Amino acid sequence: MGNKGIRTYQVDTASNVALGQVGCILIDDTDEHTGPYIAITALEDAVVDVSECDMSWIDDVADFTIPKGVTIFGYFASIELDSGKVIAYKAA
Repeated sequence: MGNKGIRTYQVDTASNVALGQVGCILIDDTDEHTGPYIAITALEDAVVDVSECDMSWIDDVADFTIPKGVTIFGYFASIELDSGKVIAYKAA
């Protein structure tokens, strides 16, 4: 699909685009990965290093663990893990 703005899609496909179907990446290291991302699915327990991510929309949060098999949704400008492995779904 490429990296199109969501406005270029018809209504019936726009909801899929909003859920990250414009692509994804595997994150299995401790480097910062710049998004934006719309969802994160843990392939194994993954610790998110909040101090190294741009999650300014979350107030007063410390590092947290996404349990294996769980998907969290939000707007993540960047993601950095302390451990684990995730799939990060790109935002449109």
